[in-house]
Amino acid sequence: MPPKKTPRPAARRSPRQQRAHDTVSIILEAAQQILRQHGLAGFNTNRIAERAGVGIGSLYGYFPNKQSILLALARRLLAADGQAFLAALDDVHAAPADPVRRLVRVLLERHRHEPQVRQVLLGAYMGAGLAGDDARQVGLLADAVAAHPQGPLATQPLGPVQFFVVTRAVLGVARALTEAPGEPPLPAQLLEDEAVRLVKAYLLAVSSTGAETTPAASSRNNVSSSARMPSVP
Repeated sequence: MPPKKTPRPAARRSPRQQRAHDTVSIILEAAQQILRQHGLAGFNTNRIAERAGVGIGSLYGYFPNKQSILLALARRLLAADGQAFLAALDDVHAAPADPVRRLVRVLLERHRHEPQVRQVLLGAYMGAGLAGDDARQVGLLADAVAAHPQGPLATQPLGPVQFFVVTRAVLGVARALTEAPGEPPLPAQLLEDEAVRLVKAYLLAVSSTGAETTPAASSRNNVSSSARMPSVP
């Protein structure tokens, strides 16, 4: 018998009309504020409804429980991460001009912001059995980097395994900032410099020893930086 899939709490009603969409946005913003100020221990639907200025019945019309609100916030956070990353990838005239540093910087900045909130939201997301969804989004972002004509891999193609190693290595550094939010903060510029050194040293090593037979950009689905990223509510 195949294993049962973990049920995914979801919004009960789709916000088809503008007013309903606005109400959902207000609820999520109120929930974000409650989580930021009171943490998970103080996160409940009554407090969220009061902060949002909506009746508890209206809130339950869109979200069946607080877990579904956490998942909606997590999806919104990950979508915003993706959009910020792709915007940095497309902004070839931005400072710094170095595409590796530009992408590393936005990745670290996103994960350094409100790490306690991010930790709670990603914990809820992974705990709901959505690790596969997260991996797919990371894959889309990685594909966009591989396919971008002005990206860091434009002159140094990588094979699939090499590509996986370097992208997940720097993502691991960024996510470690979330996993230990109570520790003394690392110097931001030094952390950025070392993460950039990590990526560039790997690319240099690959250039001297040779990439795998099949470059990452041609062995995966070529995805432009405007493709298939979820929108932020």
